[in-house]
Amino acid sequence: MSWTESGFGTNDYWLLGLIIITWCVFFRLPKIFSKQFTVLIFIYCLTIPSIMDNSIGVNPFNFYDIMDGPKYTGMDLVVYLLYPPYGYFFLYFYNKFCIDDKHIVLFITITSITSFCFEWINHKLGIFHYKNGYQIVYSPSFYLISQTLLVLYYRIVELKR
Repeated sequence: MSWTESGFGTNDYWLLGLIIITWCVFFRLPKIFSKQFTVLIFIYCLTIPSIMDNSIGVNPFNFYDIMDGPKYTGMDLVVYLLYPPYGYFFLYFYNKFCIDDKHIVLFITITSITSFCFEWINHKLGIFHYKNGYQIVYSPSFYLISQTLLVLYYRIVELKR
């Protein structure tokens, strides 16, 4: 892994700005989950993208690169700081709006569309670079699955409390 890249560009500034904003919002939100469950949310939100990056983001598929190219750099790792707050926000709003079984499909659909739009912006700004036949239209299926699993995980934890 290389800790240098060709230059510090717009995508790097965008990423750092997003990280600062999302973490500031996270720290300002009322804490409705225990510290232990918050850590579990964060672990989940780091594990899912890591699995994806280390399965379809590398050979033999090699469907995308993060940041400035195929070599890992420090900024490639910094991208992962975006995922924990997003997962927390997802469950925060799920809990805050008391999403019931009648509305869960709508909620997950809306948040998956939001995730897709966010990914599209990040793609346009150079965070993600698709290749080898991968297209951004494939991404919503990953959001639908990962967000559904996060809700199931939340419900299992809540039942045990």
